[in-house]
Formats: sequence, C-alpha cells, structure tokens
Amino acid sequence: MRALVMALAVGAFSAGTALACDDHHGVCEIEDWAYTYTGMMEALQIDGVATCDTGRIRLRLYDGEGDAKKFVGVESAFIEGHIFTAIKLQVAKPTALSIKYSIEPG
Repeated sequence: MRALVMALAVGAFSAGTALACDDHHGVCEIEDWAYTYTGMMEALQIDGVATCDTGRIRLRLYDGEGDAKKFVGVESAFIEGHIFTAIKLQVAKPTALSIKYSIEPG
C-alpha cells in the first residue's frame, strides 16, 4: 500500500511540473532583453529571455536605432532554460543599444 501511495505522489508531482513547463514549439524568438555596461572592463552584457528552452543565439549589436545606427560588433551565446547571457568585451558604452539576432533552436 505504501508503494502505491508513493507512486501516486511521484506521478502527481511529475504531472504538475510537466504542466507548469512553458516550452515553446515553433519559431524561437527573444521575448525580452536588457543590457548593462561596465566601464572599467569596457564590457557590455546582454541578458535575455527566449521562447525556446535551448538553442544558440547570434547577436548583431548596434549603437542607436534606425538609419543612424552604428555597428558595434557581434556576439553569440547559448540559450538554456529560456535564458541567455552574452558578453562583448572591449567596446565603448553605447548611447542606445539595439540588436538584431538569429537563433538556432537546440
């Protein structure tokens, strides 16, 4: 009887966590992102959230928006658990960072 109760409890817990997962199927996109700049290290850190659980993201970084934007560089990162962090070193602080990206779901 104890084994049956334990099996039911484990099954209920597993089903609850499976239903709580919001893994995305289809095209992977960035849902939200933000950046921080560290002047002493001249480092730009981009943190973000994606709609897919795993993958590889490639970022194209620009200072500014629209036609006036200036290319800053590229950086790549891995998406794990819907999140990613990319760090670009030896870069000047942008006045307004904008990005373009491509994601290879994994």
